[in-house]
Amino acid sequence: MNPRARGVTKLACLALALAATIGLAMAEPPEVSGRARLLTLQREAVALLRKAARADASPEERRAALAGASERLGAIAAEASPPEPAPAAAMPLLTGAVRDELARAGRDLLAASKGSAERIDTAPFLALLERVRVRLEGEVALGLGFEGSYSQSKAKDPAYGGHASGMGPAPAEAFAAEEDGVPSPVIFEERARLPARTYCGGPTKDHILESAGTGAALLDYDGDGLLDIYLVTAAELTPARERIPHRNVLYRNLGGWQFEDVSAAAGVDAASWGSGVCAGDVDGDGWLDLYVTNWGSNFLFRNRGDGTFEEIASQAGVAAGGWSTGCTFFDADADGDLDLYVARYVETTWDSVVTAKRTLVWRNGPRIMVGPAGLPGQSDLYFENLGDGRFVEASAKAGLGDSARAYGFAVVATDYDDDGWVDLFVANDSNPNFLYRNLGGGRFESVGLLAGVGVNDEARAQAGMGADAGDYDGDGRLDVVLTAFAHDRNTLYRNVDGRQFEDATAKAGLTARTFVRMGWGAAFLDADLDGRPDLYFANGHIFADIDEYPELGETYRQRDQLLLNTGGRFRDVSAAAGLQIARSSRGLAVGDLDNDGDLDVLVTNMDEPPTLLENRQRTGHHWVAFRLTASSGNRFAIGAKVTIEAGGVRQVREIRSGGTYLSQGDLRAHFGLGAYAGAVDVEVRMPGGKRQRWQELEVDRLHVLELADQP
Repeated sequence: MNPRARGVTKLACLALALAATIGLAMAEPPEVSGRARLLTLQREAVALLRKAARADASPEERRAALAGASERLGAIAAEASPPEPAPAAAMPLLTGAVRDELARAGRDLLAASKGSAERIDTAPFLALLERVRVRLEGEVALGLGFEGSYSQSKAKDPAYGGHASGMGPAPAEAFAAEEDGVPSPVIFEERARLPARTYCGGPTKDHILESAGTGAALLDYDGDGLLDIYLVTAAELTPARERIPHRNVLYRNLGGWQFEDVSAAAGVDAASWGSGVCAGDVDGDGWLDLYVTNWGSNFLFRNRGDGTFEEIASQAGVAAGGWSTGCTFFDADADGDLDLYVARYVETTWDSVVTAKRTLVWRNGPRIMVGPAGLPGQSDLYFENLGDGRFVEASAKAGLGDSARAYGFAVVATDYDDDGWVDLFVANDSNPNFLYRNLGGGRFESVGLLAGVGVNDEARAQAGMGADAGDYDGDGRLDVVLTAFAHDRNTLYRNVDGRQFEDATAKAGLTARTFVRMGWGAAFLDADLDGRPDLYFANGHIFADIDEYPELGETYRQRDQLLLNTGGRFRDVSAAAGLQIARSSRGLAVGDLDNDGDLDVLVTNMDEPPTLLENRQRTGHHWVAFRLTASSGNRFAIGAKVTIEAGGVRQVREIRSGGTYLSQGDLRAHFGLGAYAGAVDVEVRMPGGKRQRWQELEVDRLHVLELADQP
């Protein structure tokens, strides 16, 4: 065949192919053509928002672009619904919750287009549109697979990079149904605005030390029956990497949601690079002491009982060093005094922090800091209380030696096997979690992988941040929840039989609801007082410029989540519950700040004041709470297991030091009772197994239970 003939034949083939393509397009089902129409609207809206955000756009251009974007968001919301009347098999292209969010966003943009035409933050709108695109196209943003957060340049080089992240595709509904769009019986309302900020490094977060944030404590330090607030802060770094020290803050609760800064007078206004905090009466004098973890030497603030503290970490033998994170006081050997476990993260130096550069790339988007993978980890520490005001480091002796030097964050002291001896769960970042079973007498064995909580059901170590333990399914056994990195789900480990756990995340409805956000603080709390522990997650990213890449569908500031327990499954009521403001949150402490019977929330935020939320639930449900006291030794009964029976229903709580994420919650045990208004029976079991019982206690009040002398 001559060249000309071949050219004619090729053109003919192309023409036939084009005709076939056109024919196929004409034969597309309505759902496909509708999807294409929505994708066109989505692209147009993104282009208009980017035009509105341009610095050189005139006010008229900005107004027109915002109005055009508003129109397209409204059109997407309207056209994504099933046809009316809908065929039985018809499904909406977008869920009702997303359509409602699009409609609200469209109204907000329309209002902005009629205003002053100043530049507005388009990142939330672009992130919403990216979720829409992902849902419509059925793929991960930009076609990027979830292949971990770091890679190696050479096969023999150590792997340097980010936290462990999701290794499989996103759940199909992860970007489309973040909330359930149902009313909430619980409303959280921001109350007192505490002025102190909790800083952590510089604005660009160039070193991993600047990403972790800090915790907070709710404790009654002066014994007046009101929970006070202690905030841990790190140092601030200027853009030139110059250090600006900031002091920790103690707020005394005056009642009526009024707080007084007593930091300096109390002697706890230390200026360090702080991390976490836990509380306990280490010397048995009836006053709560504070242990504060730092990058550097830790602090032990001994409560003198007159409103002031003295720092005694070095003389007590618990100053430690390195980068300490989560901590807990617990009675490991049931001898009546409190021992101490301290998690630690990575080794680093001041020179490394000052000269740090963001050299890695996250999902083909922003440049990010190095670590923790590839950085040297630090072994956790266990300090045995000798009973004379001194502690001794006894990790190896107790079977708690951290030879893996994993990257430790949260620590939860919980008796998961219900044998009367307090065990330990440690959330590790990008390494298998630790579970230490207490064999009795202060000896432990590591059983995390054997028990099923070291890795998730994909046999994958996650970026474990925060953790808590609670009986979410009402079977009397304590389950564990773990928060993880963005584009990975938080994990719920169900306690099957006191020995083994199963990954119940999907069964509980948490997979998609927790996939997009980055979780830190985690807490079981009965927010609506119905007798079933709910879940609260504090969320926030670590990459400060992630908003500049809206195609990734991620934001630096994120909203916290409240998930109500419906009987083993959870529904997301965050927006309806008032959790509307986005911040980059970290620490989480839960307690009854106003003594009205329901649980309030304190959240620390990166480089911002904390969020203080009053629980304004109006369910009419009943409740009961207990403050445990002993005349000597472990005076606040830390480690006690409290079990109540009310109307044939049993519930359990534990009195814990530390937990959630680098934070300390209320040391009183709170129970919701639903509609039950009868008498309550209660049993308290102390570490070691000693039990006491009370019967026929009234509801809707706090009971002070006097415990018999401990050994």
